[in-house]
Amino acid sequence: MVEVQPKDIYQKMAADALAHNQFVMLTGKAGTAKTLLALSHAMYEIEHGTKSKLIVFANPVAAMNAAEIGFLKGDKNEKLLDSSIGNILAAKLGGRDNVEKLIGVKKLELLTFADLRGYDTTGMNAVVLITEAQNLDRYLLQLAIQRIGEDCQLIVEGDYTTQVDNYVYSGGCNGMKRVSEIFRGYP
Repeated sequence: MVEVQPKDIYQKMAADALAHNQFVMLTGKAGTAKTLLALSHAMYEIEHGTKSKLIVFANPVAAMNAAEIGFLKGDKNEKLLDSSIGNILAAKLGGRDNVEKLIGVKKLELLTFADLRGYDTTGMNAVVLITEAQNLDRYLLQLAIQRIGEDCQLIVEGDYTTQVDNYVYSGGCNGMKRVSEIFRGYP
């Protein structure tokens, strides 16, 4: 993956936060490079041996007003790679073949929030990315944060102001909004 250079002051602040903090929350409108910066940082850490792998937690919620397509054949990874998270990762990590290769060499692990209970990243020395986090309620995001070991970096990214895809994740129920309120002002 090509190293991404920040293009404005906000991206520079995001890159600095990613380089220096164990827990980073990136928020902003669509197209502000939240996911690109997070994935670029994660792959840099893996390629330089600082972290062993990238773990992506996804909540595969259909886009607002989109119809569900029903049952999909395949294992968990195949289903996720055929969803929006697969499209996101393929676009940012050099195509689906490259994403599948990263999964095959255990440098990338995909998890849904349905698989989260009982999961623990302690000892994995990983970058954990919670993408599209605007589609998580307070309970799910709290559950995810509790699963992160001290040897891991957590990146939460999304836009809870304009990209929430289901009303159950809006307002005071929104996990990103609540995390922002709780952790604001802490390093």
